[in-house]
Amino acid sequence: MDVTFQINSVSITPDKPDSWRWALNSSGLFTTRKLTTLIDEKLLLGETNRIETLRNCLVPKKVEVFVWKARKRRIPTLIELDKRGIYLHSVRCPVCDDDVETVEHSLIFCKLAHDIWQKVFDWWGLGGVSNLSIGEIFRGTSNQPMSSLRGQIWQPVE
Repeated sequence: MDVTFQINSVSITPDKPDSWRWALNSSGLFTTRKLTTLIDEKLLLGETNRIETLRNCLVPKKVEVFVWKARKRRIPTLIELDKRGIYLHSVRCPVCDDDVETVEHSLIFCKLAHDIWQKVFDWWGLGGVSNLSIGEIFRGTSNQPMSSLRGQIWQPVE
């Protein structure tokens, strides 16, 4: 859009004070409910072509956000920082030093992470973790159904 057009389209009313207006709501007012609705409708349409909401009172919001970032591969791992030109001594995993630190390695394939996931999967009776992707782990992929409480807890990461 032409900058001149944008400037000329602004109307100034001298007898009215300046105010903020949120363009994404027809009322011009910002509300978290409207923002949440917009996120659900526009941004969280996922791989399964359904709205992937992140609201679950059993899981802290920071956990929901972290899982969402991990599924979208938006965690600032060493390899991602290196790709952005941030100088690092090494991009290898600081925990095991077996591979470069990617989202997948940090959250699944690093020996420590893998052992933790295996304990969780054993505890919940979900079978093995080996060769599962981030999406499969966060969807709780298994051959056995989960109890309703486990399903409720797992729901935000589906």
